[in-house]
Amino acid sequence: MKRKTTFRSPSNPGVVRVADVLPQLIVKYGLQKQQNTEQITQIWRETVGEPYGSVTRAVGLKSGTLKIAVPHHAFVQELSFRQAELLAGLQTALAEEKIKRIKFVVEN
Repeated sequence: MKRKTTFRSPSNPGVVRVADVLPQLIVKYGLQKQQNTEQITQIWRETVGEPYGSVTRAVGLKSGTLKIAVPHHAFVQELSFRQAELLAGLQTALAEEKIKRIKFVVEN
């Protein structure tokens, strides 16, 4: 049996305000992570430029490793040649994310 989640205002338990509930909903449904990934993808696309920006995307950031999805193994090799330059650009644009490494993954 599923438990119903109830959101309550810490200041007034009888009243539920959107401003009190919204942060809880963002955490519950993982929306902050989704927003961060979309922001990182946009900055990645600006950093890498075309033609790679339109066919690659950020898929996750964990323990300082940014995973970038690419459509083919040839992209892994091409982007690996520019990895130091791309990493430096991302570290500048996303200093708060503390990116230490880029990992390219083939996604069909």
